[in-house]
Amino acid sequence: MKQLNFFKHNKSFYSVIFLTLAIFMVSCKKDSDKKDPGNIEIEFDNIAVVNGIERQLTLVSPGSTDYGYTNGMSQTFNINLLRYYITNIKLEGPNGEVFTDHVHVSSSGTEGIYLVDEAQPSSGSVILDNVPAGEYNKITFTVGVEENGVTEGAAGGNLDPATCKMFWNWNSGYIALKFEGQSNVSAGGTTGTETLEGVTKGIAYHIGGWKTIDGTAFVYNNKTMSFTFDTKAKVEKGLQPAVHMVFDVIKLFSSKNLIDFTGNNNVHKPVDGKPAAENIPGAFAFDHIHQ
Repeated sequence: MKQLNFFKHNKSFYSVIFLTLAIFMVSCKKDSDKKDPGNIEIEFDNIAVVNGIERQLTLVSPGSTDYGYTNGMSQTFNINLLRYYITNIKLEGPNGEVFTDHVHVSSSGTEGIYLVDEAQPSSGSVILDNVPAGEYNKITFTVGVEENGVTEGAAGGNLDPATCKMFWNWNSGYIALKFEGQSNVSAGGTTGTETLEGVTKGIAYHIGGWKTIDGTAFVYNNKTMSFTFDTKAKVEKGLQPAVHMVFDVIKLFSSKNLIDFTGNNNVHKPVDGKPAAENIPGAFAFDHIHQ
């Protein structure tokens, strides 16, 4: 009888113990189910879509008369140089997953600022590490360098003016996208370029601008865009999916505004690059995912 009374009077005590054990077991199970962060690769591939067929770009030597591409005005051209900045990468998933790439600028180097250079194929591969485990189906990024990359003063790494050759001055900031080539309809006269000094048929489009000042040549030309994938990229430790993005150089001259190579073919100021800058979002597209 005393034993029965003991359990009877201590019923609440045992209830608390059992509840605590249940919570602990559920917590342990959730911890064991939680997956470790992983890596994801973002590939930027520069192409030209000709008659509905994707072609890899071919860079030619300055002065070449081999015009392998045609713009929206049926003007032929070729390419000596193609280079652009990718910054502020953000990934999102349908279940609340969010990853924002860290951006840091200093004199010793940079983080989260990537320079894609057609002359260096490996530069098109951006590896994001320590991405929280989950499934991602959306990417957002900016073409260009924002205020935090300009106002920090002299920078190293991908922003080093001596090596990247993408810097104008402290007022104009960095060139977001640099294109140089030739066209058979160009009147020439290109200056301030890397590849076109002395070339009679040059076309140069140095597009950028990180702020707008009314009534001046300073305009904001950086472009931020988002793309939704047709499938999910699964990220966790041991998995490294690759998101394949493409940049169609033909659309740089035709997606929104038709760029006439017989007109202003020597662009080196933010305001002059505005029509081509407005074409940048239409030139990028999501292509596929390798899981």
